[in-house]
Parts: sequence; C-alpha cells; structure tokens
Amino acid sequence: MRNIKLKHILNCHPIIKTDIIEGKNTILLSDDGKKIIDFEAGIWCTALGHSNSKINSIIVKQIDKIMHSHYKLTCNISDNLAMNLLKLLQFQDGKAVFLSSGSEAVELSMRISKLVSNKKKVLTFSTSYLSAYSSTSFPRDNNLWTEVDFLKCSNCSNKKCTNYCSLLRNINFTNISTFILEPGNSGGRVLLPPYNLVDFLSNEVKKHGGLIVANEVTTGFGRTGEWFGFNHYNLKPDIVALGKCLGNGYPISGVVMKKEIANQIEEQNFHYAQSHQNDPLGCKIANEVISIIKENNLIARSKNIGEFFLNQLIKLQNSCEIIKDVRGRGLMLAVELKIKDSTEIICEKMLEKGFFIGTTPASNILRFYPALTISKKDILNMCMALEHVLKEVIMR
Repeated sequence: MRNIKLKHILNCHPIIKTDIIEGKNTILLSDDGKKIIDFEAGIWCTALGHSNSKINSIIVKQIDKIMHSHYKLTCNISDNLAMNLLKLLQFQDGKAVFLSSGSEAVELSMRISKLVSNKKKVLTFSTSYLSAYSSTSFPRDNNLWTEVDFLKCSNCSNKKCTNYCSLLRNINFTNISTFILEPGNSGGRVLLPPYNLVDFLSNEVKKHGGLIVANEVTTGFGRTGEWFGFNHYNLKPDIVALGKCLGNGYPISGVVMKKEIANQIEEQNFHYAQSHQNDPLGCKIANEVISIIKENNLIARSKNIGEFFLNQLIKLQNSCEIIKDVRGRGLMLAVELKIKDSTEIICEKMLEKGFFIGTTPASNILRFYPALTISKKDILNMCMALEHVLKEVIMR
C-alpha cells in the first residue's frame, strides 16, 4: 500500500492504493473485501458517518425534484437553512449565502469584512490554515496580513495580554479589517489558541473598527465538542464561514453574517455570483445534517467520547517513548512524535491493520478527526493497533 502514482489522476499529494468502493458509518470497504475504520471522516467531512441513511433518503427525494437552479431564483430550502444557522449562531435577523467549498466561504467572508470596515489588512495566527487559495496560503503577504505566533505564548507568565507584550506591541490595529480565527485545527496540527490572547485580539480589533470572522470550516458542527469552535472562547463573531461537516461529505459551504453586516453589504450594492450558489440539494442536505445532530445529541457525544479518546491517547503516550505530545478538543485530536519522517509509514502500517488515520508529516503528527458516531470499541482497537505499530517503528 505504498504511495503510488495514478495513470489518469493528477498526483499533487500522496496517494495510497486502496480502491474504496463503499462506506458505511465509520467503515470503508475496498474492492478486495478489506474493511477499514475511518479515523479521518473522509477529509473531516462526514460527521454523521459515511452513507448515512437519512441523508441518503433526503438526497434521493430532492434529486427527483430539483438539485440545481440559478442564483437569481429563490428557493425556500436555502431560506430555511439560513434561518436554522442564524438561530444556532444567535444572529438575530442576519443573512447567509451558500457556496460549494470552505475555501470559497473564507474568501468571501474576508471580502465582505474588508468592504464593511474599509480596511485592507487581515490579522490571523501564523499557524492558521484558512483556504486552498493563494491569497490566504503560506507564505502570506506581509503587506496584506498581520500574523501572530501564539506558540511563543507557551512560556508567558502573564495572566492577561497587553499592548506592551513583545508579541503584540507592533500591531497597528487601526489598519486591521478582520481578525479571522481558526479555532484550533491549524492545518491538522490541533494547536489551540490561548483564551486570553483570542480575547485580547478580538477586543482590540473591534475597538478599532475591524470585524471578527470565525473560520469554522473544520471546527464547526460538533468537531470540537461544541456546536462551533469559537464557543470555547469569549468571542462574538460578525461573520462565520462554514463547510465540511455542513454537507456530511456533500460539497456545500456557507457564509453567515449579522444583520448589520448584511445591511451594509446590500447598501453598497455588493455583487457576488457563482454557479452553485444556494443550490437546493446542498441546502436540503445541510438542513438534515443539523436536524440529525440535534436529534441524536451528537454535540454532547463528541465532547464525551472525545475526552475518552484523549485519555486513551494519553495512556498510549505513557507506554510509548516515541510520543512527544498528545492534544485535542472534542474529536479533533493529534499525537506528535519525537522522530521525523515516520508518519507515512505508520499510516501505511495502520492501514494494513484496518485503520485509516491522518498525518501531518511536516510536523511529525498523527491526527484523528473521526465521525461523531465513532464507537469506543473502535477507538480502543485503534489505540491497541497503534501501540504495536509505534513499537515496531522504535525497533527499526
């Protein structure tokens, strides 16, 4: 199962030959009959598991009616989704627009915030992964971005952040249009921003007329044990970018904003249109995703089973000297290794044992972002398999 090159698919990232033909909840099935437990939820998307029967039923019914219309034509389904999300976010009388990818949602959120604030620079953490587009990817343009490296706060003894801090004193908040917070994913490294720092930066940006954007593409819909990642902070965003779990694998994303932001945008005759804006099928699926999460109390389940999972990884750390750190929030967890260039071989060996886990090779990290429906049994079995694999790696 080594990384391979495919004949007709562009090779722009590592590919492992698996030939997956079916998925059910947390199980993937390959064409040779092999079962694989998925600890990545697709790519962090299938919060309700693969091929959820209720979602599938909704898809079939909606396809028979209409799946795509036109951005100029109204649809009650998209309006219902907007109302559902506005209620979850407590954005009284706000507005939303629905797109296809998280990257689109983040980009549009920043365009809107710059237009409303009439400022150009964006503040974010240097660890934040925001979108696949060049304007937000690494390295970021210093003329357009101000970055804060919160990893330098780890040894800080101050209980409160101030403008006198060496990390913060050179920030010109009068130029900041947006503070965009990615609440802990950090490109799969699970680096959690300090509470006091988030509080300080958000207050300073708001004080100087900037806006707060929460990038919840990865951290939304129970991934962190709360509805949204920003719920772990004393933060009231103006705009929220959504994606991934919103469609449980179907490509839909969203930008949800407060009433005053929407009013200002519409007064300025802001124009934005694309092919799959507010499509009925995606919006119907997203409404069902929200309903299933509520009906099955999956937010609380994510928090509880996430704590169980984290404790199992901590036990693993105590028995494996190769593990440098274990960290997580809800079902967004990471194991950082002490040795380099080993994550891909570990991933392959785990796949041979029937478990698919994520990796962030540049940071020597194994990551775990499973569906919110993952069982304790699968977690325990995966941890036992991982212990064996890690000890094999040590013995190499």
